[in-house]
Amino acid sequence: MPKTQADQAMMDAERHVTRAEFQQALEAFGRARVFFHRAGDADGEALAMLRRGEVELGQGRTPRAREALTEALGLFTDDADDSDRSIAEVLLSETLHLEGDLRGARRHAEAALSRAASAGNLYGEARAQMRIARLDLEAGRGDRALDHLGHARRLYEQTGRSLHEATALSAMAEVLRDTGRADDAHAALEQAAELYAMNGDHLDEATTRMDIGRLLAAMGAFDEAREAFTHAARLNGEAGHLAGEAEALMEAGRLDARAAPKRALKMLRHAAELFGHAGLDGQRAQAEREAAVLRA
Repeated sequence: MPKTQADQAMMDAERHVTRAEFQQALEAFGRARVFFHRAGDADGEALAMLRRGEVELGQGRTPRAREALTEALGLFTDDADDSDRSIAEVLLSETLHLEGDLRGARRHAEAALSRAASAGNLYGEARAQMRIARLDLEAGRGDRALDHLGHARRLYEQTGRSLHEATALSAMAEVLRDTGRADDAHAALEQAAELYAMNGDHLDEATTRMDIGRLLAAMGAFDEAREAFTHAARLNGEAGHLAGEAEALMEAGRLDARAAPKRALKMLRHAAELFGHAGLDGQRAQAEREAAVLRA
């Protein structure tokens, strides 16, 4: 009976997570943990604590997340699935990173990679590779980070997780740009944008188009940059993201300020209007000031 109650509590908890009822989810995971304990199922207890820790982390409560995830790792038996252990390790790594414990974060990220590889879990490997890359970036090891990001991207591609692949490509582009490899960064961003578009994720596609536009502008490719900003504005507009549309229009207008001031003025006025509708008065005022300069 306790095992049946535990399974029911886990299902209740996951349903609460789906509904964004996070406090109820935490309470249900706690009940599941008690029922698993009564049934003598330590691995079930560990899974309940793992999910509890993941929810706590998602809510920004890192001390509680650390406590739950550490407890989960202590509960797993030798018979536990290495994929489950890998998830707990990578989540604990993220938690410790947020708390500033970089050494502990790296130790658990590397443990997550080892566990995922042992289980043949390519997605788990990719997730651990992404985590290690972020730690390398924070340590100023861009080349090592790029290697890990590239590995993660290939693993995501192998597992058909194209949205995650796009995220890895975007992160690679940032490193490539910062190390002076602008052409390679541009290619990575274009790939990411195509993957976001393929998945119907038009907001992330728009954000990536903005990154492309800024990169191209820095490279002196102003016509192509303007096209990227205009594309981003259209995507944001279709998605109803007023602030994003306005920001893209401002960037395009700034590029047009000298060569086509009338067109630039129209874009800046439209941007100011959109910022106003979005309740962003500071940005609206900035757009209006830039428009006033062109009118003068």
